[in-house]
Amino acid sequence: MKLQNLIHIVIGIVCVAATVATAQAEPRQHKHNRNYILRRQEAGLVSGVPTTRRIIGKREIDIYRNGLMFEKDNVVGVRAGSR
Repeated sequence: MKLQNLIHIVIGIVCVAATVATAQAEPRQHKHNRNYILRRQEAGLVSGVPTTRRIIGKREIDIYRNGLMFEKDNVVGVRAGSR
């Protein structure tokens, strides 16, 4: 009886050790791309890079040639006189 219990325990330990030894961590893949400029270009909202960037307090507002003004992913306005 004791020998059988010992065999079960050893088999369990070997299985756990084999699982830990062969486990491979997957590389982290971010679901959220933080590069706002590239995301705007991929969505087709703008082309090129921002012409100016206004920093007002903690806000960073990018202004593009077409007049759109973005804060991160949000349109915050349109520059006057743009089409």
